[in-house]
Amino acid sequence: MKALVTGASGFVGGYLVSRLVAGGAEVLGLDAIVAKTIDGTGSGLTSGSFEIDGQMFPPLFPEEGAEIRQCDLLDADALERSVSEWGPDVIFHLAAQSSAARSFGDPGGTMRTNVMGTLNLLEAVRRGGKARVIVTGSAEEYGRRALDEMPLLESSPIEPVSPYATSKAAQNLLVMQYCRAFGIEVVATRSFSHTGPGQTTTFVLPSFAMQCAEIKAGIREPVLRTGNLEVTRDFLDVRDVVEAYVLLAENGKPGTTYNVCSGSGLALSDAVEHLTALTGRDVRVEPDPQLFRPADVPVLTGDNGRLIEDCGWSAVTGRGKMLDDLFMWWEASVKAALNG
Repeated sequence: MKALVTGASGFVGGYLVSRLVAGGAEVLGLDAIVAKTIDGTGSGLTSGSFEIDGQMFPPLFPEEGAEIRQCDLLDADALERSVSEWGPDVIFHLAAQSSAARSFGDPGGTMRTNVMGTLNLLEAVRRGGKARVIVTGSAEEYGRRALDEMPLLESSPIEPVSPYATSKAAQNLLVMQYCRAFGIEVVATRSFSHTGPGQTTTFVLPSFAMQCAEIKAGIREPVLRTGNLEVTRDFLDVRDVVEAYVLLAENGKPGTTYNVCSGSGLALSDAVEHLTALTGRDVRVEPDPQLFRPADVPVLTGDNGRLIEDCGWSAVTGRGKMLDDLFMWWEASVKAALNG
């Protein structure tokens, strides 16, 4: 199988590329920014990788079975050339401005990247490709829903409250229109929150884990600064998310949207309790008004029945291990920085 991954140098992209290569696929990765490996060769995904329980996280871009090219999805001509030359059987479209919080400061950039970038990809496939396209959306599209509506079905109403969520809702409408009008085999997701080693601190759990690692190392006062902790999210480990994407490429039904989620919620206050306990210190939690969003969704959990029924997927990484691995990665990162 020949696969193309957009956003290949991103957090999820690194895990997906490594999973695909391990499964025997030939992979072309596209990204607007090509990161370097730890050895500086320029052929990899990250400048910081650490061993956890015998595995390297985040995974380095494989030396064999994969190629990475610099390509901005807003450059329609370059994108079309890459799709035409590579001739993929399946495209995993991960590239996005993926922060809801950041989208409030740059709504225009978020829309251009997430909607126009997707449109350029669909046009490239329509003009010269025959690939199945897996398009990753977001549970943020659902917006504020009542507690008695949880867990959310794919048929639940869409009422986005951030520019990011709006861009993803528009993306979903766009890809389904291309599926109906042009017969492109599109499978879409509404992916709920996910995390793991290598995710940046613009996301909530890595921010907590980094602060806790610095507290344990003694380079930060024992105060954890947080945003709104009265929030519950349906978190998955990134490795389980990647497995869902691979199974959707194999078994997902074209023209269908799938929730990628655990089916249960994790309160941020409980995540904080778990992570602060790993410091071995008495940590004070201090809300920071600057970390609160202008609009937020208090509870968001999903129903994953469609994904399980069509693809036979199941999550294998528990929440405790998810948080432990995240903390261990940041602990290793802090130690590496201190050792120069």
